[in-house]
Amino acid sequence: MAWKKVTVRTRPDVDTGFEHMSAEVLDHISTNYDDTGKRISFSIVTSEDTLVLTYTSVFKDEASKNEVANDSTISTEAARRDSVNAANGITKEVTVDEEV
Repeated sequence: MAWKKVTVRTRPDVDTGFEHMSAEVLDHISTNYDDTGKRISFSIVTSEDTLVLTYTSVFKDEASKNEVANDSTISTEAARRDSVNAANGITKEVTVDEEV
């Protein structure tokens, strides 16, 4: 069964920029997970007031989701991004992490 993960990031005001993953790591994700069918879909939706970003990933299965989570290239970059965002008052909440 497929696995869905939804993460919501909220910034305190429109003057605070969201930190994103580097282009190199996004290419790594694309090559190793999107192109291989391990991640079936990915979307980012911005709220009307632009304060909230909702990231939705659907993986082939839970094992594929866990493979992404345990990939050291991705986890190192995610930690860097999350640290910058947290220092800027941006919160992160996983709202869905389940089989679909």
